[in-house]
This record gives sequence, C-alpha cells and structure tokens, in this order.
Amino acid sequence: MIKKFSGLILYLLITIFVITIYLDQPVILGKWEMAVYDKLFQLRGKKEVQDDIQIIGIDDISVQMFGRWPWHRNQVADLVDKISKQQPKVVCLDIPFVDDRREDSLGYTAILAEKIKKAGNVILPYRYSVADFSATGFTLPEYIRQTTLVHFDNRDKLEKSSPLAATSIYPPPEVLAEAAHGLGFAGVSFDPDRYIRTEPMILKYAGEYLPSIPMAVSMCYFGLTRDALKIYVEKSIEMPPRQIPIDELGRMRINFNGPPGVFKYISASEILNETIGKRELSGKIVLIAYTAAGTVDLFSTPVAQSIHGVEITANSIENIVHNNFLKGLDESGLINLVMILCIGIFAAIILPRISLMYRFVVLGISLFVIANLSFVLFTSFDIVTKVFYPMIMILFFIIGAPTMKLPQAGFDDEEEGDIDYDAILAGTPLVGMTVGARREGTPPGTGRAARSSDCGILRQARRAVNQTSGSTMPIQSGTNGLPAGASNFGRYKVLEPIGRGAMGMVYKGLDPAIDRPVALKTIRLDNIVNSNDMFELKERLTREAKAAGQLSHPNIVTIYDVGEERSLQYIAMEYLDGQTLEALLEAKHQWDYKTLCKLMIQVCEALDFAHDRGIVHRDIKPANIMILGDDRIKVMDFGIARFDQSNITQSGVALGTPNYISPEQLKGQPVDRRSDLFSLGVVFYELLTSQKPFKGDTISALIYSILHTTPPPPSEINLDVPRIFDKIVAKALAKDPDIRFQTAREMADILRKLI
Repeated sequence: MIKKFSGLILYLLITIFVITIYLDQPVILGKWEMAVYDKLFQLRGKKEVQDDIQIIGIDDISVQMFGRWPWHRNQVADLVDKISKQQPKVVCLDIPFVDDRREDSLGYTAILAEKIKKAGNVILPYRYSVADFSATGFTLPEYIRQTTLVHFDNRDKLEKSSPLAATSIYPPPEVLAEAAHGLGFAGVSFDPDRYIRTEPMILKYAGEYLPSIPMAVSMCYFGLTRDALKIYVEKSIEMPPRQIPIDELGRMRINFNGPPGVFKYISASEILNETIGKRELSGKIVLIAYTAAGTVDLFSTPVAQSIHGVEITANSIENIVHNNFLKGLDESGLINLVMILCIGIFAAIILPRISLMYRFVVLGISLFVIANLSFVLFTSFDIVTKVFYPMIMILFFIIGAPTMKLPQAGFDDEEEGDIDYDAILAGTPLVGMTVGARREGTPPGTGRAARSSDCGILRQARRAVNQTSGSTMPIQSGTNGLPAGASNFGRYKVLEPIGRGAMGMVYKGLDPAIDRPVALKTIRLDNIVNSNDMFELKERLTREAKAAGQLSHPNIVTIYDVGEERSLQYIAMEYLDGQTLEALLEAKHQWDYKTLCKLMIQVCEALDFAHDRGIVHRDIKPANIMILGDDRIKVMDFGIARFDQSNITQSGVALGTPNYISPEQLKGQPVDRRSDLFSLGVVFYELLTSQKPFKGDTISALIYSILHTTPPPPSEINLDVPRIFDKIVAKALAKDPDIRFQTAREMADILRKLI
C-alpha cells in the first residue's frame, strides 16, 4: 500500500517542507530571492525616461575650473542663481549644509540664503542618525515643524508600526532653511545584504513624522502643501494626483530605470560658464549634487554595484512624478501560499501517474512558464510576482521525479514476487515466476519480463559480473596502504605514509645508498580498468618527473628518480620538513606584510625559472607551496606542467584546481606563463584576506565567477591590508592575459620595492 502511494506521499512532503521554509523565511533563501529580484532589473535593462529630471553634477571639470570642493557658499549661490534664471520647476540642492562660522562671517551664507529665497523653489536636505527608537522630549524648530506630516488614517496604528526612526537630525542653518521652499530628510534604507532597493518616505522624530527629499520635491512639483497629503498606514501615501505605495516601514520600492547614466547629467561648469541653452532647464526638476571623484555617496543597487546617491533620489522622484511604481500581486503572501499549495496538490495527484519523461516535461514547462510570466509581468507592467518559492518547489519535484516508479495495470504488492537477484547473477533460470498481469495473447504460466527499470538493473548486474570475471582483481593492501608484501620501491625503503597527493599516497622513504630521506609520490594503477586511462596516467607521472627533473632551483622541489613497483608507479623526490600554505591558511596563520612579500617573491622566482625553460606549472595553489622552517619556499607538483613543445596538453586543461584556474584554461585557450600568474594572484588574495576571490555553490557558478566577476579589493575585506596590494592583486587577476603581469620577475620586482 505504501509503495502504491509513495509518489503522492513524497510530493506532499515536499509541499509541506516548502510551505514551512516559506513561512520561516530563512536568511539564505531570502538572499537568493533578492538575487532573483535583482536579476529581473538587469534583464530588463534601461528604460526610456523623459528628460524632465536632470542632474547638475559638480564634477571633476567643475572642481578644476572653480576650485576644490567644498566651494564657498557664494559660489554655490551663483550656481543656484544661474539655474533659477532658466526657470526650472523645482531645484533640489542635494548638498548637506551645516553651521559654519567662517562662511557666516564672510557673508557667504547670507548670499546663498538670498539666492535660495529669490528662486522660490529650492528644496534642501538634512541628515539624521538612525536608531531602533525615535528621540522624544525635543522641540522641533519652527521651520522643521512646518514640514511635518499631519494627516493619517490611523495615527495610533502608525505609532505601533515600525517606520524609520531617528535619534538626531541635522538640519541646515536656520537662515538657509527658512529661505528654502521645503525641507526633506536625505537617507538610504539598506537591506541585509547592504543593497538599496527601497526609499524611506517617512521619518519618525520627536513624536512627529517628517517627509523625505523625493516627497518634498514631488510636492513642490505638483504645487501641494502638507495639508494635501494623507498617510494610509502600511499601505500608501496619498499625494494628489499620485498614490505612493509603501510598506509597513514606510518605504517605497524603487523602480530603477536602469544603470547609471539614465538621467541626463550637466556639468556645473557649463551652468557657471553659461555654455548651455538659456531654456535648457525650463520647467524641469533639477538635482544639484557633488559627483566628482572621491565622493562617498556610492551605493549598491539591483542595477549597478556602484551608483551615486543622487541617481537613487532621481529614480525615486521619477517614480512619483510619472506614476512609475512597482506593483505587487502578493504583498500579503497569501496568493503565493495558495500557489505553492495548488502546485503541490497537482504534482502529488498527476506526476506519479505519468512516465518519468513526461514528469520532466511537465515540470520543465511549469518552471519555464512561471519564470517567463514573472519576467513579462515585471518588464512590461512593472508587476513584481513572488515566484521564488514555487520555483524552488518545482526544482525539488524535478529532483524527486526519478525516485517514483510508474504503477502498471494489475501490478500490486500482492502480485509482485521477491526477485532472486543472487540467482540471476549465478545464471540460474527463474522458473514459474510471473511478474505483472498476464497480457492478452500470452499463454498462461509463461514467465513475464520484469519492468523496464528492473531489467536495466539486471543487465547492469550481469555486466558487472562479466567485467569482474575478465579483469584483474585489485591488489590486496598490506600495512601502511602498500601492496601486500611490499616494503621497498626500487632501491628506496618505505618508512611511513605522510599524506595523500592528487594521484595517490605519499610516503616517507630512505635512499640506503647515501642514507638520504626521500618523499615517494605514488599512483595506483590496479584500479584503472581502461587501458587508455592507465596509459594516460603513466604518461602524466613520467611527464611530472621529466618536467621537474629539469628544474634545479632553490625554490623548486628536487626530483631524484622515477620508477615502477608492481602496479604502483612512483617518483622519488626531495623530502621537505615544513607546512603547506594550505595547512597554514586553515590554521588561520597570520603573517606580517613584509614576510608575506618575501614568500611571494620566492614563488615568483621559482615560476620565473620554470617559465624561462618553457614549463608552465598550471596548478599553482596553496597545497603546492611548501614553507620550510627557515621561511624558505618550495614549489611542488609540476605534474600537470606543460612543455611548450609538447603535444600532451589536454590532460592538463582539466587537472588544475577550479578555485585557482585561469580564465583561459577554462575556455580551452592556449596557456602560457601568465596563467600561472593569475593562479598566484588568487593565492595572494587568499593570503591577504583569508577568503577566495571567486566563489560559487556549484562548479558552474564558480566557473562563471572566474570568467565574469571582479572580486572586491583585499583592503575592503581586510581593512588592515595596504591599498598598494589592491593594485598588485588586481593586475594579477585581470581576465585578459595581456593586462596581467607578463612575467613572474615583473611581479617579484614590485614586491621587492615594497620591502
């Protein structure tokens, strides 16, 4: 009975599991959901926007022409005056002003206030300090109180909800604030991953609720006062003729129109020099901001890793002015829950009744339809659908699909006999066994073939027996993992196992002729069934010895001999008493940067020596770099090194360690010395940060990361890392080999200069 309904039970259990994690909302899945949300913006690309919002940037050219930032306030006043003469609809001076006695004494603050008041449509921002609670007991200045929001559908409910709260606000000087048309708080709302996807609309402070810059600018644009606004708590802000959707925290989801550059930029120098048309800004919303190099107002968003804060503000204002809001079909989550339940019930009832191929087809089509419907709704109608968890459930169904066997007519637990697989393997016929119902036209008593899946198992079992009977049995292991009866490799005496290498065990040995300790690196060939594979592995081992045997250098492990003992091939090499970088990284060992440079220089010298002799290592990684007791470096394992003149190159393409492999190796392109320098750059990055620069939950994700992503500079991960290392690592990790260091000597020379 359980077998009969196993498919139904499995799919229902998957459905219950997905509903559970949907209600629990684990952090890791929340990040993945946000990644899907961000991907929709990236796939949509750039939207066409009207040119009625323009940014006046105090850029590098403006700073060069009119002096370094910050300018005196009379200079800003001149900029505001010349902009106002073009009669824009609104001017937002997105520059924080604080009390400055020097500017006041020079009269520059008064000049700026005069120009702001003369313009009559200037909005000024102010900053705030955020907290989990709002400050109380303070009396707001009158010029701030005049901007507070006063109409709510349920103020008591708002008091109990969780809008953005401030412990302090930092308004502009009183003379500027009173001259301005309006004020608004300027700030950002970070998600847990430090991305910005929403714009806070309401700030709670001293028992009052204050509007944001986008709200203040939009009110001025529509000619509204605060009395025209009404807050519907956790739902929307009514700003005739707009209804701004907000969440329970008083935030609006930003409908980003595209990457940086969507909105028109005009240099402040063009305004001050009066080199643009006299009506260029007429009737438009103008945002003035400092955008020159060195600005700190750069944030990560779904459309760009680094975007200026003024562009985020411009997107928010555009959303309000043009009614360009993101709409959610399932803000409460109820529709999503019902969708998960419906898909689960459908799968539990239908999928166990159809063949495996059709299960994959149905689930694949379902996944395709949901993903594309979500994309079309987002790109064409700005509708956000929460389909992440239904898609996760379908993926679980796809994984579980092969575990279900299709029930056949007339076949049940009572009819199915126990199949004697031991008898089949022994070649004994199964007389009189009937599996399944008798088909029409088949004589009674005739033995039936087992189901197709069972037949496949039997064929595989017979094939395994045949292969075993015709193949060499594995060598039985004796002590220390050696072949039975073996205690020597050639003339070398085996002392003890010391580790496991990429190809087999590594032993400590002794050369009795000169009483010298050696390391014996082996590969077992007795488990290789395919003779071509065995030949290739022998070629690889011989190639390692041939490559490394030509390299006599203080920083490269010395190869003494190569040979074969029974079914084991071995290489006798220099015995090293030390630790690999991999072991030291795992132990969280810390180096000072001078020592670190010295270690890297030695690796560079070893690689440079090998490269000059036409040998590329192709597998530089911490496990292949040994540090001896005197801080001397030894580079090991030239086993997949490539002779420039050799034809045996294909094995090396796939043998490198994925985390450290170069982009050209992944693409199957010709590999030269610069590939080793990329791998060395990855090692250097890991030594500086204790993190790998390229990451991925799967091999495919890791490969994509290596080919397409740029890791953050080491100094952003480890604040103690000197910035000069950022440039060295960035040059080593360049995707284009022509941009990297061209030789290991070049990299070593720079590190020597640092020392």
